[in-house]
Amino acid sequence: MQPRVVSFASINVDEVYSMPRIVRPGETLTSTRRQQNAGGKGANASVAAARAGAPVHVVGKIGSDGLWVRDIIEHAGANVSLVEVLDDTATGRAIIQVDANGENAIFLFPGANHRLTETDAHRAFAQFVRGDWLLLTNETTAVAEAITQAHEIGIQVLWNPAPMHDDFLLTNRVVGLVDVLVVNESELLRLAQQISGCDSSEDYEVLARQVMRELGCRVVVATLGSSGCIGLVRRPTSNAHSIPIVGSSTDISILSGSGDEDNDDVDDIRVISMSCSPIRIDQVIDTTAAGDTWVGYFVAELARAQGESPESIGARAALTPAMVGRAMTIATYASGISVTRMGAVPSIPMREEVEAFTRTKKHE
Repeated sequence: MQPRVVSFASINVDEVYSMPRIVRPGETLTSTRRQQNAGGKGANASVAAARAGAPVHVVGKIGSDGLWVRDIIEHAGANVSLVEVLDDTATGRAIIQVDANGENAIFLFPGANHRLTETDAHRAFAQFVRGDWLLLTNETTAVAEAITQAHEIGIQVLWNPAPMHDDFLLTNRVVGLVDVLVVNESELLRLAQQISGCDSSEDYEVLARQVMRELGCRVVVATLGSSGCIGLVRRPTSNAHSIPIVGSSTDISILSGSGDEDNDDVDDIRVISMSCSPIRIDQVIDTTAAGDTWVGYFVAELARAQGESPESIGARAALTPAMVGRAMTIATYASGISVTRMGAVPSIPMREEVEAFTRTKKHE
């Protein structure tokens, strides 16, 4: 049986403004287009996981102005019975500028997303079991409490700690309970700086090793934009079930551990390097949901792999390099499709599109 994904989710109304460039301080520019879409990092990732084929249950809070967003999430295939509607609070909002190159700048109004509590997590997690997945970001309240409760039950935790705060390690000690940590390149650098004070000249693999050493996660993945992504996986035990990687040899490579030979625990890892999906620069329209699409497809593919290998569910060494490598491939191609479309939820592809893209290496 495939593990379920419970998403402790931020749910937003996205107001997207097309701009000739990102507005500078003190400057006023005229937008050429405005769209209102369903969004929120948690909602986006939930929709991506559902469209990838995972059984997804969303835990969240909205105002009455966000009922249409909840309906869109449900229409994507996610269960929204754990989304509460509040009478006294507005739904979260994101104001998004998108420039002519598809790059974005965002500011958030948290709204109902900051009304999630430890009690909400406890009530929701009572419906899930050991081996299911918790997916969460940093856009809601009660993140630490949710991670702690999930770990106690035996629910596997994937955390994308965005937006990341400067005092991340001081305020988020529960990160040591996280199974899979997914960060982008700037978040990886900020984490490594907090850990060791290193500078940006360090290689991404070195930075990821430092993060893994400090935090003890089973898997650390860094998405690197047009440079692809890298994943560090603690080497499985000899009796772990292996699953072949789907993807061409030009897409992905798995390397043996290397580096600090004096630290057997940290060095007993595999490094997975994944190139960017073959999207042309002239196809890039909007990168807003690229990271969330990646995360949602990634957790869905991990759950799918564990469903094919049920003896692995819940085992600390169950996430093999092959499982992670395949999930990285699917997530990268899904994210690539998303940047060719405007909006957050509207840009997230269906699994059939992603599988066709991975086969043909062509997306028009």
